[in-house]
Formats: sequence, C-alpha cells, structure tokens
Amino acid sequence: MDTLDPWTLVETAHGFRADELISAFQKSIRRGLVENAALVAYELYVTSAELEEHLWRRLEVISVEDVGMANSHAPTLIDALYDMHARAVRGTGDRFLFLLHAVRLLAGSTKDRSTDEMANWIMRVVDSGERLPEIPDVAYDMHTSRGRELGRDIDHFLREGAIVEPEWEERDRTYRTYRERLLTLLEREALEADRAGNDAG
Repeated sequence: MDTLDPWTLVETAHGFRADELISAFQKSIRRGLVENAALVAYELYVTSAELEEHLWRRLEVISVEDVGMANSHAPTLIDALYDMHARAVRGTGDRFLFLLHAVRLLAGSTKDRSTDEMANWIMRVVDSGERLPEIPDVAYDMHTSRGRELGRDIDHFLREGAIVEPEWEERDRTYRTYRERLLTLLEREALEADRAGNDAG
C-alpha cells in the first residue's frame, strides 16, 4: 500500500478504497462518463468533509488539465461554484447540487490536454537545460535599463513594445485611432521640444 498517498488508507461509505475512487472520478470526467463521475462524486461527498474538499481541488485541476483551452471559462465557473457551495451547509441537498453541477459541466465539456502536455514538456526541457527562455529584442524597451541605454522611449514602445498578436479585430473599426492620435501627439511634442531648444540656443 502506498503510504505517500493518504487516500490509500481511507475506505469510503460503501467500502471503496478512496484512492481508487478519486482516480475513477478524474478518468470518468476525462472520458465524458457523466453519470459515473456523478455517482463517484456523491460517494466521496458523503464519506467525509475532507474528501469533499479534495474533490473540489481535483475539479480545479481538471478544469485546466483536461478541459483546458477547449473551454477557457471552466476554471472561473468551477471557482464560482466552489464559492457558492461553501455558503451552503454540509449535508444539505443544496450543497451537493453545486458539486454535481461542476462535475456535469466538466464531464460534458469538450476536452483539451495541451496545457498539461505543454507544462510537462517545459519542465523537462528547462530542467535539463535543453531549452531556456529567450529575450527578444522588443523586450529591451523603456521599461528596462538596457532599453533606456539604447534610447528607446515611449514612441518606440507604442510602435514596437505595445504590439499585440493576435489583435482584436474590432479594434480596426473602433479604437485604432487612439494609438494614432497618441503617436501624433508625441511627434508634435518632440517638434515643440526641438523648437524650444533651438530658440534657447
């Protein structure tokens, strides 16, 4: 028996090993087995407050690890349901409703494990030194000492450092003019500063 995992030592209300049910819980959600995931959740819920809390921790992880980018709102929804469940008294039907809704939401959701896969890849290549972060030239802007040494100012920042990709398509129709207006103002201020310098000379 693996004593590193405390759930190997716990028996649930109907005689299951808790570690096995916890595994069944995540695998059922992962495979979209909504009803079994719900049955497992209830078994763990009625066993103890500690297992109930552990289920919520697993749901938080599942919302990112297994649902991921396929439903980017899932973590926020799980967090909101957890807050609502915490306001309900344990042992009441209302409290279980929030857990059940979270289970149904994740089990029924489209899945994407790329965040977990990317995390595992990153940890391995960085820890081994095979791949390390790069600092692109655009990072050396007015916010860094090296950027200031290069003379990079707010004009450079607006033209280079503040570029976003992919950019919201609505910006073209509605808000793009503000960057253009700001750049025009900066150009005017620079001309006025030059004139004032020449007049003083």
